[in-house]
Amino acid sequence: MKGKPLIPFFLIAVVGLLLTLGLSIVGVNQQADDESGDTEEQDPVEYGEEVVMESCVSCHGDNLEGASGPAIVDAGDDHSAEEIADIAQNGIGDMPSGQANAEEAQAIAEYLMSLSEE
Repeated sequence: MKGKPLIPFFLIAVVGLLLTLGLSIVGVNQQADDESGDTEEQDPVEYGEEVVMESCVSCHGDNLEGASGPAIVDAGDDHSAEEIADIAQNGIGDMPSGQANAEEAQAIAEYLMSLSEE
């Protein structure tokens, strides 16, 4: 180690960088697989229900019968699926835009339309 003390440190650094890069690539690929597989296999109405329960009940109430926001349990009676998806993405009145992406908005619309069919 007297003659060339930097070689072992250099080798350790290179191995560490390669390992970090390799694991990063594996993680990105797994994340892409997880994101693409979740909603494709799941029923859109079930996915819509999950999104509504995560994002909408805080304003529209646990039973979607209204709280700080209006009741949406019967939104399918008053609006088309396209209108509901548009409202979920772009907001309306006091509801801000950006509450859902396009896929989530479509699932929300399908779920709320299914409630009107019952």
